[in-house]
Amino acid sequence: MDKRKHRRTVFDRKIILDSVDGKTAVIKANNISTSGMGLYANSPRLKGELLRLTFSLIQNGQKREINIAGEVKYVELVEHGYNFGVRFL
Repeated sequence: MDKRKHRRTVFDRKIILDSVDGKTAVIKANNISTSGMGLYANSPRLKGELLRLTFSLIQNGQKREINIAGEVKYVELVEHGYNFGVRFL
């Protein structure tokens, strides 16, 4: 049973991820909703970890950079990496 409250939309693009330990990585987004984002990375994240995500959206024909905080809600091992979900704060 799907417990999601908000509809997910495919969001296949690169995301800049900044972690609280000061490390920056470019990772891949899978999907997005109004409350969070599904992501894929080669290295795992920790459930409860706080992150800063930076990505671009097109709004009214203009490119807009989004910089938002999030919390890792789940992590799952998949072939060649990790899928994880982030709830926007």
